[in-house]
Amino acid sequence: MSLDKVNKFIEDELDRFLQQLSRLVRQPSVAATGEGVKECAELLVEIMKENGIPARTLPVEGGPPVVYGELRTQSGSTPLGREPPTLIFYDHYDVQPPDPLDEWESPPFEPQIRDDKIYGRGTSDNKGNIISRIHAVQAFLSAIGDIPVNVKFFVEGEEEIGSPHLPPFINKHKSLFKANCGIWEFGGVDHEGRPNIWLGLKGMLYVELRARGAATDTHSARAPIIPNAAWRLVWALNTLKNQDERVLIEGFYDDVLEPTKKELELIEKIHYPEEIVKKDLGLKSFLKNLTGPELVKTLLLEPTCTICGIQSGYTGEGSKTVLPSTAMAKVDFRLVANQRPKDILEKLRNHLDKHGFNDIEVVARSFLEPAKTPVEDDFVQLVIRAAEEVYQKEAIVYPTSAGSGPLYLFRNVLGIPMVSVGVGYPLSKAHAPNEHIRIKDYVLGTKLIARIMSDLGK
Repeated sequence: MSLDKVNKFIEDELDRFLQQLSRLVRQPSVAATGEGVKECAELLVEIMKENGIPARTLPVEGGPPVVYGELRTQSGSTPLGREPPTLIFYDHYDVQPPDPLDEWESPPFEPQIRDDKIYGRGTSDNKGNIISRIHAVQAFLSAIGDIPVNVKFFVEGEEEIGSPHLPPFINKHKSLFKANCGIWEFGGVDHEGRPNIWLGLKGMLYVELRARGAATDTHSARAPIIPNAAWRLVWALNTLKNQDERVLIEGFYDDVLEPTKKELELIEKIHYPEEIVKKDLGLKSFLKNLTGPELVKTLLLEPTCTICGIQSGYTGEGSKTVLPSTAMAKVDFRLVANQRPKDILEKLRNHLDKHGFNDIEVVARSFLEPAKTPVEDDFVQLVIRAAEEVYQKEAIVYPTSAGSGPLYLFRNVLGIPMVSVGVGYPLSKAHAPNEHIRIKDYVLGTKLIARIMSDLGK
């Protein structure tokens, strides 16, 4: 199948699809607060139907609905006489909170195009990718009259808070989401314009650690005789990790797998933009003075323990001499292949008890298993070839990402080989003020999806 007509449609209809992206971005869908989430799901169904993709919302017990769309090719078989394969797209319509608002150059939910970029919360993560995939499917329908493979869209609404209600939902609807292969939510190009292909995600355990002292906050003059919940929490946190970044929880590293020879070869080809990142973040160096392949290996293949936030006492303007009665820390553990979040949770509880902190309450907020597709997989190789054809540059393959998500539900539970590509670039500022994508990356990312569909249909 020639892609000339499909690619021409992608280019000719660019403005219309950027307008559709603007419609989607204009609708807030903040998972953390619930603002606009249900409305965004309904809007997405409307947009998909407008583009010839039958879609509906599926209720998720305890959470926002999943938007599900399915379209089958009219061809009874591939050119080789085989049953047409099914490609599933995983995306999410929820976004991060837009704070801090005063750092945005334009309102986060009023998308603007300037300097050949489109700005707004969710443009990169993940609404730009959603529209790109709809655009690619519509390009086949309009330019050719049919799609080369069966496609399914799975778009959830709570990825940004760890997809807590997705596991039972997936298990309940396994047959509905069967597919031969899938495209994950994110991706794009590196600083050299080379397409990046991601094969996996780290797992995550997200917890709150809570300390309690007196029944209420009291005057800090009583500090010599009243327990301070903030200090209690600090002392507990101090046992979790040392200054060499080594996690001290007993057994934390027991199940960590050593990287394979092939993974190390892939890492050697990754050019991490060290100077750009340091300048952007105001850093003189990375932790432990890491650089080169060792930095990339550490970023992608080592587990972590991170304090994400601490809350206690008085943190407002001026001073208030108070002794806190409660203290809470939010902590995430990013986990690598073979580690299990529930096992790490048990080890965390045992660690705190062993060190005399059995009074520290541990509240688990999110469990995500690590997952990845091997680079040798046939679908991975197809995507690599397609990317290099579209971008006319060497594809850079990441054995896994430093981030986390519910990939394991598709890769491990449903058994689908998943690959992540998309429309972003390193300075897209996902999760930050002034989030955006470059329009040229949107076009190439959409053409890549079309190429993958075409090659898969052969």
